[in-house]
Amino acid sequence: MSDQDHGVNLVKVRPSTTTVADSSSNKPCVHQGLNFLVCVLLGAAVTYLSLYSDVVNVTPNFTPDVTPKFSYIDIGRANTDVMATRETPSGRSTGVLQPSDSEKCKEQTRFAFVKVHKAGGTTPQAVFQRFGYRRHLHFVLPSRSSDVNVGWPHLMKPEDYLPPIPGQPFDLLVFHTVYNRQIFRSLMPNNTVYLAIVREPYSHLKSVMNWFAVARKYGLTKRKPVTSLMKNPAELDRQWLTSKDGYKQPFSWTRNFMSYDLGLPVALASDDNFIRDYVAQLDRDFLLVLVLEYFDESLVLLKRCMCWQLSDIFYKVRNVRAYTFKESDELPEKVRETHKNWSKADYLLYQHFNNTLWEKIANESDDFYSEVKWFKHLNRVTSQFCERAVERNDSSVKVFQPTAWNDRIVVNRTFCGLLNMTPYQYRQALIYIHNRRLKSASKVTTKRRHLV
Repeated sequence: MSDQDHGVNLVKVRPSTTTVADSSSNKPCVHQGLNFLVCVLLGAAVTYLSLYSDVVNVTPNFTPDVTPKFSYIDIGRANTDVMATRETPSGRSTGVLQPSDSEKCKEQTRFAFVKVHKAGGTTPQAVFQRFGYRRHLHFVLPSRSSDVNVGWPHLMKPEDYLPPIPGQPFDLLVFHTVYNRQIFRSLMPNNTVYLAIVREPYSHLKSVMNWFAVARKYGLTKRKPVTSLMKNPAELDRQWLTSKDGYKQPFSWTRNFMSYDLGLPVALASDDNFIRDYVAQLDRDFLLVLVLEYFDESLVLLKRCMCWQLSDIFYKVRNVRAYTFKESDELPEKVRETHKNWSKADYLLYQHFNNTLWEKIANESDDFYSEVKWFKHLNRVTSQFCERAVERNDSSVKVFQPTAWNDRIVVNRTFCGLLNMTPYQYRQALIYIHNRRLKSASKVTTKRRHLV
């Protein structure tokens, strides 16, 4: 079992009557349904005259006519993570995004992703970092290069992130932070889209306990730590979270951890009515909340909502760690009920956004599941190809022909380098770029002052 096990054998949870009642849970994506399908089909037919094509292997050692170039930083050919390039009408691969004739909607490039702890968020974080890196977008970045958080576990403050480039608003936020509606909206532009990710609460608890060594800290039995914890969770939390010097950790690892990251006040986590109202507000704030157990479906829906390409959501599973303890997914009913009552807000949160995910999918066109299946195929083939290409230092190229769901995709060594890049490597590169931009902007300002 791992933090990012996308192959979890779970039965799809159908919408239930206990989901938070809010009309906005059915809000459509930016584009969906018949109009969007007709739009894509017509555009793809006009541009490429080819639908549902098979994968084409291009002759090894093929060199594109134009070498991919990036104007900000060369992170090294072996470790560079670049997404699939999009070809120009002349057939030349430029290495940067080119407008496609099949794109009739506007690509959304400004968003904030609330990276919930141990909910599988590192994998989409790498996808989003690559997306912004390729488009030279402006990230909210931690003020310390060694930090993976922006303000967390406290509310975000200006000293927690690098200052923006003068005259350039932020485009993306993808790091651990505590969501606060007012703070986020004062930092990000008005047209920002809000995203997050959640995970089945018991699975989430096991991952948290494993990652943060909760069993050892709480003195729980190694064989069945969850069962041991649920015998008296409140007292165990109280003993650990309040240190001898009086400092109290502002969150609990075992209780409503996901809800805490999404801004639910700890003091109100036992108020059912407040929880439901707060989750309803989150539903109005967020365009989409991804669900880890249905990660591929979530990504394809995101791609449709954001008017992205399939190549934009290719991923490699990140931050996998084997559990140091084994405890059955099937808890005794009494223990399960204890956990549901102990972490009530997380269960309501997950239930609501799992339900609304399927409601949104139900509003999509009939080919949604076919696109999911095609995406899984492309992602698997691409990952395997890139692993071999990196191992053999191979300059081969693989091409996916256009379909109703994607433009022509060229997978080359540059692409594979970016796909393999870790969130840590992206963070270091993005901080380097941002600091260089700040330095350049400072020189321009100084020069203007001298001229005056």
